[in-house]
Amino acid sequence: MKEKIHELLKKENYDFDAEKWKSIENVPFFFNADTTQQLNKIKKNMGVAKGIYIFSDSNERILYIGKGAPIYNRIRRHFAKLKQSSSSHHSLCASQEIPSSITIHWVEIEQPDTREIVEHMLAYTLKPAYKKWYMA
Repeated sequence: MKEKIHELLKKENYDFDAEKWKSIENVPFFFNADTTQQLNKIKKNMGVAKGIYIFSDSNERILYIGKGAPIYNRIRRHFAKLKQSSSSHHSLCASQEIPSSITIHWVEIEQPDTREIVEHMLAYTLKPAYKKWYMA
């Protein structure tokens, strides 16, 4: 998937070196005992990076595209919502398979305007399954 994103960005004149796209795989989708450990791993890898992040499932289906400054704080808020919710009150469409784990891909983009443009361009082109990421 990194290659697909890289080609798309290159085509749209937002060429980022494929080496800059980083990922963490097998992040538990629902908050459990492993989630805190994974969040610590994410924080260690991301630090205070500003940029774009993408959640995908094991079939490389794009679930959500977002931006953060720093990215980690935004992802942490997503997981705080997961912690507050339970699978029985999940707001994602019940007819779609809910993944047990996700992969988080991210790329650093310092400039706020560029982050905004790239996020919208990726969302428009890659058509993530969810435009909003929340749990009810």
